[in-house]
Amino acid sequence: MKIRILFFVLILLGATSARSQCVIYADDNTGAFGAGFNNDNTPTTFRECEDVAIKTCREKGGKSCTELYRSSKKGWWGIINGQKSDGRNYFQGGDGYSSKTEAENAVRAKYRADGGVNATSIQVYTWYSYSNVKN
Repeated sequence: MKIRILFFVLILLGATSARSQCVIYADDNTGAFGAGFNNDNTPTTFRECEDVAIKTCREKGGKSCTELYRSSKKGWWGIINGQKSDGRNYFQGGDGYSSKTEAENAVRAKYRADGGVNATSIQVYTWYSYSNVKN
């Protein structure tokens, strides 16, 4: 029993201390967002990604940028910024897809399923992110 508990604690600590290689910040009030990610296959820290995401969000007019999404999955990422039926700004994202088209389609589908309006006419922003993280 003690071994199982120790094993569980080690897994939990590993999951909570893992570094991320891509992060997205967004401002629901203005619709501004920013992504910091590893796009050149050189090692990148979570902090570097976070700094870029916050800076980009603020440069696009974000006043209260908050973390929207983070992951260390390699592959195509996507984010869509639209609205809910009540007029509120709404973001949806996804990561680790094998192609740009797959990322666009999956993000649109999640956006539509969660109540986003005009899913087919809104641009999905996509990028490729390597999984190469440094401490």
